Parts: sequence; structure tokens; C-alpha cells
Amino acid sequence: MIGITKVHCRRLWQSSIRTKSSIFLLILGGLVLNSCNEETPSVDEEHFEKILLDIQLAEALLQSYPVDSHDIYRGLFIEDILRQHQLTREEFNVAYHLYAEDHKAFQRMQERLKKKVYDAEKIEDLNLAY
Repeated sequence: MIGITKVHCRRLWQSSIRTKSSIFLLILGGLVLNSCNEETPSVDEEHFEKILLDIQLAEALLQSYPVDSHDIYRGLFIEDILRQHQLTREEFNVAYHLYAEDHKAFQRMQERLKKKVYDAEKIEDLNLAY
């Protein structure tokens, strides 16, 4: 009689292990699929480019300020730019990291921004000449 009980307990234990392992694998699979879920930034690419352009222009303006006040004014400028674009710092950071993950697209965006800054400098030079 004791032998039958041991066999019965062993079968229960084995079926319990199978059930637990299948539940574990289902949960693990769900986590993997959930982590692969692509997030979309709350800011579209064109709007994000405008924000980056404003930040780069603010950085250029910052160079005309005393060196010891750069950090103070940098924070104020960025907060003002984000407020103008109706964006929080957290939303900007999330969008920045999501766009930066695609290195080639982010590099293309930076090249377009560089051209816009260069064009803005040429226009400013023309305005100063008159």
C-alpha cells in the first residue's frame, strides 16, 4: 500500500511541475512580447525637429552669455522652449530616446538641422550686412 501512495504522489508532483513550468513559460513569453512592443513618441518627427532646432539656436545664443552663467541660462532656455512647444521635460526625454534608438534616422535628422542652422546663419549675416 505504501508503494502505491509513493507512485501516486510522484505522479501528482510531476504533473504539478509540468503545470508550473508551462505557466512560467507563458508568463515569460508574455513579458518578452510586451518588451518588444514598439513605443511611439508623443511628438511627431517634424515637431521634434523644430524643438531640436530651437534648442540648438538657444545653445548658439548661450555662447554670447558669460561662461559662469551658461548652466543657469541653458536650463531656463530649454524650459521656455518646451513650454512654447507645449511639452514636458519627461515627454521630451522619452521622445529623444525613442528617436535616438534609430541611429540612421536620427543622424539624418541632425543633418537636416545642421542645414537649417546654416541657412539661419546666412540669413542673419545678410540682415547684418544691410
